[in-house]
Amino acid sequence: MIKNNIHYLILAVAGITAAWFIGNGFKRKPSGEYISVTGMAEVNFASDDIRWSGSFSRSSQEMKDAYQSLKADKDKVYQYFKSKGIHDSEMVFGTVNLEKQYEDIRSDGNYRTVFAGYKASQGIKIHSHRIDAIESIAKESMELVENGIEFNAGTPEFYYTRLSELKLELIRKAAADASSRAGKIAEASNSSLGSLKSSDLGVFQITGENDNEEYSWGGVFNTSSKRKTARVTVSSNFATH
Repeated sequence: MIKNNIHYLILAVAGITAAWFIGNGFKRKPSGEYISVTGMAEVNFASDDIRWSGSFSRSSQEMKDAYQSLKADKDKVYQYFKSKGIHDSEMVFGTVNLEKQYEDIRSDGNYRTVFAGYKASQGIKIHSHRIDAIESIAKESMELVENGIEFNAGTPEFYYTRLSELKLELIRKAAADASSRAGKIAEASNSSLGSLKSSDLGVFQITGENDNEEYSWGGVFNTSSKRKTARVTVSSNFATH
């Protein structure tokens, strides 16, 4: 009985000792204490690249007729954009897509699917650095519909061609901000800031300038606004003395 009690007592003391080391070992590392901070940097900038697309189509009972009508429309679409000042190097026509069309017809209380002809369609993409000019033309493109062309216009997308340089500059500023914050914390606690021990880059976010867009854990990449705001965070750990 006495041996068993001594055995249990040894286990209890060992458990308490282990708990003490675990609880205190992660609060104070052998090499000293740390300050963990998150630095942030942001900048507003204007897009310098625009991409816009549209499509047009024709339908006919005969495949050949649908294609020929579409071909005639392509010439009209091309001439229209040329007249608006679009350069040949800025527009690309996609391949022609031909598909069979069907429709449901009700007869004697029942529905049956019948062949309704062929639909020929083609897309056009415009890529340019002339932001304002292309955006204006995109808004006017419904004039093609007034000319008898079944044209569907997409929404312009805005990009920035020097994004990599912008990101690197923001990371540098965010890291400097983290160091500055850590220095102020160390000063307030009567400590001196030591060397950087680790640093983690946060998510790179691009939102519309002055827009109330929600941030995403995977990052936001706004393409609908001409003017944008880029943000990045850097989480850093510094040793203190």
